[in-house]
Amino acid sequence: MGRWSKDACLRYCSPTPKIILFGVGFILLAGIVKIFEIFTSEVFRLLRIDIIVDFRLVIAILLIVAYIMGLIAIIEKITRSDERDISYSIINRLCAYNKGNPLNLKDGELEPVIRVNKSDKGYKITVECQSAKFDDVSNLETVISDCLRNKYGNYAVVSKEEDIAGRYVDYYIEDVVTSYNKQSVYNSLNDVPTDLTKIYIRDDVYIDYSKVLNSSAVIAGRSRSGKTTAIISTFLLPILKQGRDNFNSKVIIVDPKSAELSLCPFVLSPDTNGSVEHILEAIRDFNNIRIERQQIVNEFCISKGKAIKWFDVGMKPCILFLDEFVSIQDMFPKKASKEKPNYSLTDFQGVLRQIATQGASAGCFLILSTAEASVGTGGLESAVNNACGIRILFKPSLDEARYLWSTEKLAVMRERQYVAGDAWFSADDGINNSVRFVKFPRLEFGEYEALSELLTLYYG
Repeated sequence: MGRWSKDACLRYCSPTPKIILFGVGFILLAGIVKIFEIFTSEVFRLLRIDIIVDFRLVIAILLIVAYIMGLIAIIEKITRSDERDISYSIINRLCAYNKGNPLNLKDGELEPVIRVNKSDKGYKITVECQSAKFDDVSNLETVISDCLRNKYGNYAVVSKEEDIAGRYVDYYIEDVVTSYNKQSVYNSLNDVPTDLTKIYIRDDVYIDYSKVLNSSAVIAGRSRSGKTTAIISTFLLPILKQGRDNFNSKVIIVDPKSAELSLCPFVLSPDTNGSVEHILEAIRDFNNIRIERQQIVNEFCISKGKAIKWFDVGMKPCILFLDEFVSIQDMFPKKASKEKPNYSLTDFQGVLRQIATQGASAGCFLILSTAEASVGTGGLESAVNNACGIRILFKPSLDEARYLWSTEKLAVMRERQYVAGDAWFSADDGINNSVRFVKFPRLEFGEYEALSELLTLYYG
């Protein structure tokens, strides 16, 4: 740890240029010795002094040393670890005065400490504050991404974690170019991966229901953003492929607009008169199954004398998928009538609240789809909204994303030209807590036909 100085630019470079400069110094010294040899010999000749001046051995030694310095520089560059290489780039960008001094350091202040470690998908860069202000240290996303060049030119900051005590900030960098173009392609229903607790978006990107703290999902995306196809390929098809369990598992799909989804069997849509009373009854039935499953899990816990999860019992996931959530809310009467005292928007929201906040421990999960993120996330009440630990936004923009995530979580995200299936997402599973970009699977077969086939088998 040294003291910062605006005149010490060379100190913040990697060893390679320093070694090369050292070698150049020996070459210049050899040149000076040669000039001195020529000059001295000429003087002695003019003075007719019979002395031979020969510095060839000294010059040879100096040139050999310069050659060795060049060789050492090459070896150092080749054998340098990725962690050290990245560290030198960042130190130079943060501390060299001619690079802008982004930490606003002053002469005599302590230089920041930079540590780089390999992570699962890239590298973790820890920047300790020392004399720098924490606000300056916590706003280096663009600076760090910009200083990564050559071998790491495709890398950029994808997330960061701030120390609650304000001592350091961890920045995570990944190869965003390779990641941006990576996408699973399913040519048939057999290609769709299925796992009891994992929901796969890509081979290396998945949501683990066994670890998600708040496992309900809110999924937003405007028309033609690939939202419905992604929900079918990622959530519905894999779970339906597992089949039913012995604990009355269900997959309920609600299409309030009576669109393509409603053409599939067992999908619920409003009656011809616009009534959704039967949908509310189906959701109540789903909640009753949740209660029964929870009792079974509790009995296992008592018999085993320890905490037991739904998947340990042999249960398979239950899914309640509400497409176009805003539309279905508008179909419920605001107030219950005397003839139907249990049929109102309040009753609908009350059942959803129970499923969203209490369903995870029984393996019952709620998926809410909305056309766009807006104030209140499409009319979600706060309890349900807070229970949505899985959040996905298709064809994202920062303006919409701010309704789903805090400004701090979006600090590293950058808008691009997106196509259908491109999304930002996060999940409270300890793996995907930070907002990240991902391409959802591309299907090379008819998703609605496959969904119909699996629904028929599931309830057959």
